[in-house]
Amino acid sequence: MKEDLHEATVAVLADVGWDGLTLERVADKAGRSRVTLWRNGVTRESLLDGLLKRLAADYRDAMLPVLTAGGDPAERLRKTMNALCDVVDAHADVLTLSDEMFHRAAATADLPMRFLDPFVAVLRDARAAGRLLGKGTDLDRADILFNAVAWTYLHLRARHAWTPAKARTHLLPMLIEGTVR
Repeated sequence: MKEDLHEATVAVLADVGWDGLTLERVADKAGRSRVTLWRNGVTRESLLDGLLKRLAADYRDAMLPVLTAGGDPAERLRKTMNALCDVVDAHADVLTLSDEMFHRAAATADLPMRFLDPFVAVLRDARAAGRLLGKGTDLDRADILFNAVAWTYLHLRARHAWTPAKARTHLLPMLIEGTVR
């Protein structure tokens, strides 16, 4: 998706939400005509597809460094959570549309990893080091951590207007301290 269409789509979503997203509104925001977009094969669904592919690509780019990093499990978990928060901040307008957006992005994009892989890797290493707290499979615990970070952070940012620093300062230590020692 071209940058101007991406920005226009995000702006329209911020203004009127998914139900109000129309080709005409996006065209107006982008300074183009609806007919031109339509002739180029742009649809409401292709706009969402473009947003989802960008979400997946940004997630990949944020997570690959932490996925391949070594070191202390608690510090790696903190970095993984912060990277997820960065992605949530960058895509808040899309993520507030539905709690299915990460699932839809995973289905749309061709990623070299699954969305939970960075969390599974940290948990696996914490378990091997004898530092993992609690019970459950690494995959189930990764799913819980991913969702606890992504959706709680988004809610605190979007609905309570917390700053990134405040949301991360209060949320992440609680989750880390309950996961690794």
